[in-house]
Amino acid sequence: MKALLRRLHDHWFAPAPLEDLALVRIVVVSAQLILLLTPYLSDEIGACLGCSLQYQHFLTQVDQSYFAPIPTLKLLLLPFGGPGVRPDPMFLHAVWVAAVLTGITGLLGAYTRPSLLVFAAANTLLVAHSYSYGEFHHPEALMTIALWTIALGPSGAKRSVDELFFRLRFARTAMRFEPRPREPTMSDMARWPLRLIQWMFGLIYFSAGISKLANGGLRWFNGYTLAYDVASDGLDRGSSLGVWVSRQIFGLRLLSVFTVVFELAFWVVLLLPGLTLLFVLAGIGVHVGIYATQRAPFPQLVVLYIVFIEQLRRQVPGWDRIATPKRDWTVVYDGLCPLCIRSMVILDYLDLRGRLAFVDLEREWARAHAQAPGLTPEAARHAMHVVGPDGRVYRGFFGFRALTAVLPPLWVLFPLAHLPLAHRVGGWVYDRLARSRGRELCRAETCTI
Repeated sequence: MKALLRRLHDHWFAPAPLEDLALVRIVVVSAQLILLLTPYLSDEIGACLGCSLQYQHFLTQVDQSYFAPIPTLKLLLLPFGGPGVRPDPMFLHAVWVAAVLTGITGLLGAYTRPSLLVFAAANTLLVAHSYSYGEFHHPEALMTIALWTIALGPSGAKRSVDELFFRLRFARTAMRFEPRPREPTMSDMARWPLRLIQWMFGLIYFSAGISKLANGGLRWFNGYTLAYDVASDGLDRGSSLGVWVSRQIFGLRLLSVFTVVFELAFWVVLLLPGLTLLFVLAGIGVHVGIYATQRAPFPQLVVLYIVFIEQLRRQVPGWDRIATPKRDWTVVYDGLCPLCIRSMVILDYLDLRGRLAFVDLEREWARAHAQAPGLTPEAARHAMHVVGPDGRVYRGFFGFRALTAVLPPLWVLFPLAHLPLAHRVGGWVYDRLARSRGRELCRAETCTI
């Protein structure tokens, strides 16, 4: 019994990389923001029921008799006038704006948990309002559950503005810069949000498979049942491919069997993670095929496959080689300069691909000299120096300009940094800052009173 409880505990709470949960936060929140900000995806394609502000306004003009608020909407409306109140356009507009604003801050990881909680609540209210008119699409439901789950987990611990501010405070207090560890940061609270969404996948697919068998029985496998559904949707939604596929009865028989087996067996990947890549690829194929033939979009489900990142990392060929930092650029900085220390924290935060190695000239001068033999301590104290993979040394502004090609978040500055006269203006600004910056005589751990 103890062994079973231990395995159950490890399934949900074994230490897992916080970076995985942060990546899920970025991908999922980005996808939902795209749905909110692109009305065409909702109004024309039908990718998200309730995401379109125009559709929300349209619902408020529908006859009152069609409005039957579901329990979730009643609960969310309690602070705003009571459970039976019908939202007006101005209120829904405010909720939509709140969703967009908190989605952006949640994506960046600024005040991550409160931002994501408001983001989840706002999206839930919008979807619940659209569901209250008798139309239900389960992809929105799974996305809503995922947003709440990510908000409750420690998804802002990495790759977030919150993390950056924490590291800046530490650097200011300790008066030193500590690069991010090369190994992923593990936490026993980083796995359960991903596991919960994974199990929701299994339950959704399993219920879909059971529904097919309960409503269609063996008729579901004769090919004609699926042909009728594909042909109807193809004609109604203008899919010529769907009309053609509806005539391929033998192929539809095989597809019927494949679909039910896939849906009933998807939960197996949670117990046998070695099959994850196979099932994820099959799932993407199923949803892409459904859209191509029936114009029924499931973008949320495809995006949410990112929650299997831990299992997929072990199976994708070459993942370790891609994910291993190269550390082929070296930044030499003054470790007794508070401004320099803060700058290194920011550069390290922006180094998404692990390309930078940092050398404190006060603690590691021998290493700095080995990287740039012609560099002197006086020159290194006056300006940051960046050493490229070919051994070329860039000083001050030119070092920053070189990094705009190395660090993805700085790519937007690359054209600006290479404009005519940019080196003159940038060099002048950098030298002015370098001359006016302060410098400590000792570190926090070595200073004496």
